[in-house]
Amino acid sequence: MKMYYIFDLDGTLADSMGWWYSSFSEDERYDEERMNEVRRLMKTRYADMIEPKSGALELLELLRSRGVKMCIASATDKWVSEPFMKKYGLEKYFEFYIDCTEAGAHKDKPDIYYQAAQRLGTSPEECVVVEDSAYCAETAHNAGFTVVGVYDKNTAPRGDVREFADIFVRELDEYIKMI
Repeated sequence: MKMYYIFDLDGTLADSMGWWYSSFSEDERYDEERMNEVRRLMKTRYADMIEPKSGALELLELLRSRGVKMCIASATDKWVSEPFMKKYGLEKYFEFYIDCTEAGAHKDKPDIYYQAAQRLGTSPEECVVVEDSAYCAETAHNAGFTVVGVYDKNTAPRGDVREFADIFVRELDEYIKMI
């Protein structure tokens, strides 16, 4: 079993992708003012409405009990998801949280994954990346990481994560049984 995990947040640990996709149109994602409004709205939703995906907390607890070092590498700015992290006590599981803003690139480039592995003190070959999005899984896979693809009904229409996953699960509960 690998001892380093890099988790995506939205659609992987947090059941939040439907909220994101319903908050703006594709055209609006290029409008920084509109996206700042969406981020503020999402921060409220993380505090009040968004819940962990099935099996997420159990998986994190199992990995922690086995001494696995974990981090979050998310497209969502840390300040936006902070209420969710605090509400469910997720900080105790992770060495750090890195977002695309901090990494300086979106997940169509491997920067965030490389930086996460480096900060964990390891190499891509020693890390498992857990993602729900096909393009993110593709980026991590092509960069030499082992990828666990997690089904999310909101990201699935945008690409099949199974294409780039070494392991695919519909729910994180399934992955718990595999490890």
